[in-house]
Amino acid sequence: MKILLLNPPAPVLVNREYYCSKTVKSTYLFSPIDLLLQSGILSENNEVVVLDAIALRWGLKKTLEFIKSLNPEVIFGLVSMVLLSWDLEFYQALRSLLPSGRIFLSGEPILEDPKGWLEKYPFIDGLVLRFASSGLRDYLEEKREPEALAVKENSKIKIFPPQNISEYSVGRSRQELFQYKSYFFSFARKRKFATMLTDFGCPHKCRFCVMASLGYRRRNLEEVEEELDFLKWLGIDELFLADQSFGSHQAHSQKVMELLARYGFSYTTFVRPDHPEQFWKELKDSGCHTVIMGVESANEEILTSYQKGYGLEEIKMGVRQAQEQGLRVVATVIIGLPEDTRESILKTMRFLRELEPDFVSYNLAVARNLTEFKAEAFRQGLVLSPEMDQAGNLSRIRTRALGSEELLKLKKRAIRDFYLRPGYIFKRLVEARSWFEVYALFREGIAVLLKNL
Repeated sequence: MKILLLNPPAPVLVNREYYCSKTVKSTYLFSPIDLLLQSGILSENNEVVVLDAIALRWGLKKTLEFIKSLNPEVIFGLVSMVLLSWDLEFYQALRSLLPSGRIFLSGEPILEDPKGWLEKYPFIDGLVLRFASSGLRDYLEEKREPEALAVKENSKIKIFPPQNISEYSVGRSRQELFQYKSYFFSFARKRKFATMLTDFGCPHKCRFCVMASLGYRRRNLEEVEEELDFLKWLGIDELFLADQSFGSHQAHSQKVMELLARYGFSYTTFVRPDHPEQFWKELKDSGCHTVIMGVESANEEILTSYQKGYGLEEIKMGVRQAQEQGLRVVATVIIGLPEDTRESILKTMRFLRELEPDFVSYNLAVARNLTEFKAEAFRQGLVLSPEMDQAGNLSRIRTRALGSEELLKLKKRAIRDFYLRPGYIFKRLVEARSWFEVYALFREGIAVLLKNL
């Protein structure tokens, strides 16, 4: 069976992946993890073709012409909340072009009401509810009852809910099919890199985050080793480890770090700040050079309300201990939670300057499906549009005290406030370890500032 894994075109640069699509804040772009994991599962007994129209910068016409000439029997594609109308129009056009092809989608819009989605959009044949699941493959091969899948057969809709599974298996992801030259990662130490996943979802329960509702599954360690070995063969030794909270399962992460150290990989990953001091040393020793850490807010009440599980002191300690081990820290911050005021946002800006992480990623709050935050935001009338973008290039939410345009202005001010400091810029250049890092700093820095002046 010929199967196309598809990231459709878009009028703007957008990352559609892992139920958290967003417009690109600068110039970074990496392989969509939904497609990457399904490439391993579906290639076992099928011919798999990958088309990332975003990476190729293809428009609507060229993409549709290519797909028509390819004539796949199955399309597994991505859909996003950022460009929901655009994406739906694209798949409707694709259905007209390939009336006999079957279209299955993955993305945050489909998670909450898969039955309603399939009833509303007749040009969609099915929805993959967990991209780390083999449900689509099992359904296509009629092997057994699938899991985490919603399908439409004639006029009947069948829902196969996700199962409580502690370990998942995807085979070896077909990394060789995702070697697009336009993939670029801001925090990589080397130009050529790959994205990888060693677990799925998150065991923590932050109320604004969709990951808390996905369940938590760890990847089979033999598969992790097999993929690392293959990546080395491909000549790649720089990774973006996209686990949403690396280190959450201590025994599993320890074994992953041992493998990363053995193969000599350099990598970036997401972590929480509330790890013991020894963890930061083990991260560094295993090849990690950059950690992305959720700070979210300098308001202790907000951190408690949204069940972060740690407070400002733990954040300060985590950042300090990570940096003492030589790790760069990227602090992620959310602007626009219902409780936010102008004063609370300014307080967060001051806290970030005092905290002095190496980088800050400011995001607008997004009412994602399956989150408690979404229910509250809609109940309070704070969501202005179903199409939302956490990167903040499209403002679609307000707080009880601030309108959407004021939030966007504050977000831009926060970025300028942190990055346009002569001492900060000098420090970044002095600490760059290669000409590629200097190039990445200028490339990303200029792009970020142009969007936030």
